[in-house]
This record gives sequence, structure tokens and C-alpha cells, in this order.
Amino acid sequence: MATKNKVIFSVEEANRALPLVRSIVGDVAERWQDLVKVREEYGNSSPEHDRIMRELAEFIQELNEIGCHLRDFERGLVDFPGLLNGKEVQWSWRLGEDSVEHFTRGEKGPREPLPVPSNS
Repeated sequence: MATKNKVIFSVEEANRALPLVRSIVGDVAERWQDLVKVREEYGNSSPEHDRIMRELAEFIQELNEIGCHLRDFERGLVDFPGLLNGKEVQWSWRLGEDSVEHFTRGEKGPREPLPVPSNS
């Protein structure tokens, strides 16, 4: 579902996007580690640093095109805009997790477990 050019994901839709997101975020995590090493050795001004930064920007653009947001490069933390009980939330997934099982109420809010659906 999209509103004002912003994609709103259900948890199921976010989980369906995970194979592609997982691949991109895996590449981000790998290149991030390379960037850390390059910065330690050469600082922030080297051709290798600039190349890795361009690659990371391309990965971020790919994630943005899907409709999600990479919140943390180092941990591979990704947010998917969603709605929970009519309020905007971020479905939260981290590299290494099998599926979306958390959400946050704000951009910097703590990750909370998804509510258990009631059987009523």
C-alpha cells in the first residue's frame, strides 16, 4: 500500500521483500567492514574510501527503491514503514534474523517484539 509516495508494508509484505533486502544488506555489511579497514589505514580521503562510499550509496538507493530504510550499517538494521493499530511504526529486521519479528515506534525507538495476534 502506498500513501504520498511512501510505501507502507504489512509484516507479510516486509517478509516477502527479505530475500532481496537480505542480499543487499549482506553486501552493505561486507563493504562496511572494508570501509572501516580503509579508514583505519588511510583515513577518509583515499580512492578506495571514495569507491566504497559510492558502492554503499548505490546499495542504499536500492533499499530506498524497495521502500525500506537501512538504519544501522554495522548491525544491518533495516526499517520497513508500517501501520500498527492505525499508527505509523517501523517493522524492524536485522541481518541474521529469519523474518521481521520486531517493530519500533519512532526512528530511534527501541525494538519491541511484534504483538501476538489475538484469537478472538
